Amino acid sequence: MKATKQSSLLGFFAKAPRVEKKESHEEARSAPAPPAPAPAPTPAPAAAPPAAPPSPPAPKRVAPTAPAKRAAPAAPATPTATPATKRARTSPASSPTPRTSDQSLTPPPSSDAPEEDVGGRRRAARRRVNYYEERSESSDDAASQPSEDEFVLSDAESSDASEVSAVPSDDDDAASPEPEPEPSDVEASPPPRRAKRTAPAPAPAPAPAPAAEAPAAPRLGVARSHLTKAERRAEDDKKRRIENEQAYDFLLDVRDKDMHRPGDVDYDQRTLYIPPSAWRAFTPFEKQFWEIKQNHFDTVLFFQKGKFYELYEEDAMIGHRECDLKLTDRVKMKMVGVPEASFDMFATKLLALGYKVGRVDQCETAVAKGMRLGEKSRGGGSEIVRRELRHVVTSGTIVDGSVLADDLSSYCVSIKEHRAAPGAPPAFGLCTLDASTAEFRLLSLEDDAVLTQLETVLRSLRVREVLLEKGVVAPDTLRLIRNVVPTTCQITLLRPHAEFLEADAAEARLHTLFRAETVPEGLHTLREERLAMSALGGLLWYLEQLHLDADLCASGNFARLPPPTERGALILDAKSLTHLNVLQNDQGTDAGTLHRLLNRCITPFGRRLFTLWLTAPLTDIAAIDARLDAVDDFLAHPAFGEEFARFARALPDLERLQTRVAAGKCRPREFLTVLHAYTRFQKAKDALWAHAEPFRGSVVRELLASLPDVSALAGALRAHFHANDDGSFTPRAGKFPAYDAADDAVRAAEARLEQEREACAAALGLAPRDVAWKHIGTNEIYQLEVPARTKVPATWIVMSQTKAAKRYYTPKGKDLVRELKEARETRLAAVRAFQDEIYVQFRAEYATFARAVRIVAQLDGLLSLAKSSDALGAPACRPELVKSDTAHFSFTQLRHPCMAPSVLASRSGEFIPNDLALGSEHEEVMILTGSNMAGKSTTARTAATAMILAQMGCYVPAQAARLAPIDRIASRMGANDQLFRNNSTFMVEMLEASKILRDATPRSLVIMDELGRGTSTFDGQAIAYAVLHHLVARTRCLCFFMTHYSGIARSLDAYPRVCNRHMQVLVDDAARHVVFTYRLVRGIAESSYGTQVARIAGVPDAICTKAAHVSARFFAEAQAEQARRRTNPVPLETLSDFARLFALAHHGRAAAPELAVLRAAAERRVLPRS
Repeated sequence: MKATKQSSLLGFFAKAPRVEKKESHEEARSAPAPPAPAPAPTPAPAAAPPAAPPSPPAPKRVAPTAPAKRAAPAAPATPTATPATKRARTSPASSPTPRTSDQSLTPPPSSDAPEEDVGGRRRAARRRVNYYEERSESSDDAASQPSEDEFVLSDAESSDASEVSAVPSDDDDAASPEPEPEPSDVEASPPPRRAKRTAPAPAPAPAPAPAAEAPAAPRLGVARSHLTKAERRAEDDKKRRIENEQAYDFLLDVRDKDMHRPGDVDYDQRTLYIPPSAWRAFTPFEKQFWEIKQNHFDTVLFFQKGKFYELYEEDAMIGHRECDLKLTDRVKMKMVGVPEASFDMFATKLLALGYKVGRVDQCETAVAKGMRLGEKSRGGGSEIVRRELRHVVTSGTIVDGSVLADDLSSYCVSIKEHRAAPGAPPAFGLCTLDASTAEFRLLSLEDDAVLTQLETVLRSLRVREVLLEKGVVAPDTLRLIRNVVPTTCQITLLRPHAEFLEADAAEARLHTLFRAETVPEGLHTLREERLAMSALGGLLWYLEQLHLDADLCASGNFARLPPPTERGALILDAKSLTHLNVLQNDQGTDAGTLHRLLNRCITPFGRRLFTLWLTAPLTDIAAIDARLDAVDDFLAHPAFGEEFARFARALPDLERLQTRVAAGKCRPREFLTVLHAYTRFQKAKDALWAHAEPFRGSVVRELLASLPDVSALAGALRAHFHANDDGSFTPRAGKFPAYDAADDAVRAAEARLEQEREACAAALGLAPRDVAWKHIGTNEIYQLEVPARTKVPATWIVMSQTKAAKRYYTPKGKDLVRELKEARETRLAAVRAFQDEIYVQFRAEYATFARAVRIVAQLDGLLSLAKSSDALGAPACRPELVKSDTAHFSFTQLRHPCMAPSVLASRSGEFIPNDLALGSEHEEVMILTGSNMAGKSTTARTAATAMILAQMGCYVPAQAARLAPIDRIASRMGANDQLFRNNSTFMVEMLEASKILRDATPRSLVIMDELGRGTSTFDGQAIAYAVLHHLVARTRCLCFFMTHYSGIARSLDAYPRVCNRHMQVLVDDAARHVVFTYRLVRGIAESSYGTQVARIAGVPDAICTKAAHVSARFFAEAQAEQARRRTNPVPLETLSDFARLFALAHHGRAAAPELAVLRAAAERRVLPRS
């Protein structure tokens, strides 16, 4: 029997982890240790089954030099589960529980001595910290369940420690439920199958073992047998409370503050009604939470608690659903949590999904709360840490550039609409905001019926959020916005007057943000633009609700954005930006776009500026030549670019960071980064100036000369403080008296603590080196560490221990530590006040710093043009710009700058260049005919893209280029309907053609692709002819007109300013096979070769053959009809032209240019026949 028992015990210890037994508070005294008690005899269990093992003896006390072992009952038939984690700290209110072998746990790790793990191997003192241990800063109002990573105090110790450790209360527990902890790092054997456990007999008196208990539900993965009685009762109470808990009534029947339910017309999803009865039942923390949440019900709120952010109720469900966060099993105040360091990651994910994210931060630490409340902080549970909603961020108001996906600007756009009468053309006021740079831009538009200018503005911006006036915005405007902006863009409707402020209310709001003498100069010139000011008013009210208005307005970056028609730049309307792939391709990316090709800037702010250059090329010849001169200088002297690259690559995103500094919302490390970057400017300026000496152009030297000395300003600011290694900065001695006084108080408190340590060492009879201070985390600091066997006074409080040492708080030491914490808190407040003062000084020079950044961005943009010009390959040339009353261009061997590299990269051949010329001594209108897939549209796009490059100041991929700048590129390409506007394909064609006829000038370039295809053949051909005739005779603009109607080409062949070209195709009639050469040749195409292209597309041969026969018959009939019409001595086109001339003469409106065109056409048609 004895052998069997011994074998069972050995088998148990081979499986179960060895855990060091914790000594009680009484045993920590210096009294000699009692001898280990002998094992008690094992009584025979009453009515036990034959296979049941006897109860084990009471555990022996082990020698101090060896780790204590835990005795366990032998259970060969029903193996006992071994604990996988350490038990939690007992509450001071818990009833005393004898320390049995099942309750012996490992003491906490020492900061200087490694622990022994459960298998006897040495383990590093550092271990993974579970979720709950980071909650020290908010322990006063966020009491948590006992953590599995905390060590066990004896009953006497827990009562003494109650003043330094928070006591969980029912209210706090209901307010702050805890998630399940992560798995413990303690190694353990795999848990055996769950079985009934027989409790061991209490030692030392023998007693019959009690009847086995049914296994209770484990707490957070820990068997209940390892809990104290008080912990079991607390767990059972909590379980019963959860079972009896009901959801909040106001969340079962949701209403806004005006008592409207979801689905009502006036329902406001931003607010929540909470009845008075609910307020009376809230715990202090619940009241704090719902006071904020009731006004931001549509926002996911992250509530800071210590080192974590927590989400509650529906926000917790969103975090669980979208971010896969662990959800607590509660009815009220469901919760998920994330570490403080992970806030940006989770916030970014929710913002990308379209949610609004709010950040509620603790405004004070637990120490600061104690200082604020004084003696009251020891009282009831109503004193909680103050918290405030710092800001709410939406996808269009992201301030932190690190959260954004790239360096390009993203905009929140506020739109004010006004119509003089129903059905009248609208007028718009717009205010755009790039929150990352705090840049406000205001503009007013007098638009047309199809909202051309509004669409152009929206397509030229990366819109992430739109603010509209509820009930005022027209349905067609709303449909256009929803079609133009991305699907992830948020559209927010604000109530008129109360929320979407009028112009006068907007001015009043500005005066509350700025003093009268500090209102930004850019706003003074905007007061007369009432629609734009009202749009700004709507945006200001919205930012106020997000707690961002003061921060974003602090820099005073307000300016007027001229409408596209007033910018003095090449106008690229919305359709042209799309058709020419300027910013995005058909898939919504920048692959194969001009932006990808040309934007080679190094700095983030340079890339943003270059994007603006790309959407608004220059029209002034002198400005274009100045840029081209800079490009020539950079290509001739590459050392300048290399020096600039060394300087620019080390620069952070100064444009975004300095905005946050001016608002006082930056981190100290970010401010130091900004200042360090500015200190390098002067040295870089001197080096760049030396490289720019031989430049022939003046623009680069002018930019360098105007660069302000921001290095001196940065140095003056740095003279006020010391930069620390941890990224913070503190004032130099004498620069901030409040800090000096607080620092002296801290040093005095530390000196008193050192005196206390020496006094304690003397009182214990120990050498000073044997008594040391130990810090556990950041909260339990200055614990007095002495050897473990040292006898200490009974008034000392054990805080932590290892096998070799114990750590205490003495009564006086505890008071001194509190004084030190308060002194450090005062010093920290002084540091923050000093930092705010430094940020104010920076803001006073914000305009100077911003001008320096702008100049560097311009240099970066000019270098990007040079790098793009060099990357075009051969042949590439500098375009020659000439002054002329009319627009014209001539390109020799022109290639498409984006398509040519992709063709070479795919190794599918080479891009075929063509000579293109319109205007001046060449014809103004080119009618392009030919097969599908032959390259008609690509030819027109190539010419338009070359004009954009040339007018930006970039080289052109051609052997030669000569041009007079154009003022607009207008295009109508493709066949698409507009379901959102209830427009058919033909209606879309006509709307786009109407816009072009209305906006085009003699200096415009127009691209018309297959106009009239959306209706019947005869109507389509007639409309296409009439539109082209108008462009030729009246507008007299440069035009590419692609068509499959060969009759149009023949009808207008008599006009002197019209030429016919087609894309060459080689045809094998026998095999019905075509080869596209992509070469532009003179004349009209013989056929569109539709049946051959259909065969290439995979249409069955039988269908293609049938189509070829039908096409031949139709062609023969058409030829016969044309021959019959030629018998008329005067063609119908000529009769139409004469009718137009008579009409003009009758009304006295005959124009010389149009008269000359019509006369020339008539002479070429009629005179040869007469």
